[in-house]
Amino acid sequence: MMVLLAMTVFVLSHLLIARTGLRATLIRSVGESTYLVGYSLLSMLLLAWVIAPLLAADRIALWFTPTWAYPFAAVITLLAFLLMGIGAMSPNPFSVGFRKVAFDPARPGIVGWIRHPLLWGLTFWGIAHIPANGDWPSAVLFIGTAVFGVLGIRALDRRKRKKLGEEQWRQLSRGSSHLDGNALGGLLLGLALWGVFLFTHPLLFRADPLGLLSAMLGL
Repeated sequence: MMVLLAMTVFVLSHLLIARTGLRATLIRSVGESTYLVGYSLLSMLLLAWVIAPLLAADRIALWFTPTWAYPFAAVITLLAFLLMGIGAMSPNPFSVGFRKVAFDPARPGIVGWIRHPLLWGLTFWGIAHIPANGDWPSAVLFIGTAVFGVLGIRALDRRKRKKLGEEQWRQLSRGSSHLDGNALGGLLLGLALWGVFLFTHPLLFRADPLGLLSAMLGL
């Protein structure tokens, strides 16, 4: 029950900020950089609140873990962290981002191909864990995260397109995609974060993905 409550608060907090004038008010009050730091900290704290009762909850099996689940999780989480790293390092007028440098529509980098790399990373992170976590309440977290990511992408596209107007939207999104310095730096950041989380996973989440993967492959 606590997992459902925490997940509901997590989703509603983001909807409240996105659907009301609260975001604009906070940015005017404290500045965009401070807002982004505060928003990120709030998201991490709420996610921690979701995970804490999940780790303590009784598990009810919903499906058996298939043999490909752990290799799948390793590969897709790597993709997720690479996308999140690129999203964090790339200027982006369409989506969530942390870089203050100006966006060049003629050289959009990875944003010319994927408008929402951070949100796609979050979505793939959720998808990666679904086959290997076939129990209640783990399914709540991972399926919920994947659905939240997809819905967030659609909502951001609608809101940004309406705010920018059709002409400016097309102008900003007409450049061809390429891997620039921001994307390459993001790839390195994502790879480093993936490695850190892979090795600290047993301590943080009481599950050893490397050990499970080795056992599944008979190594």
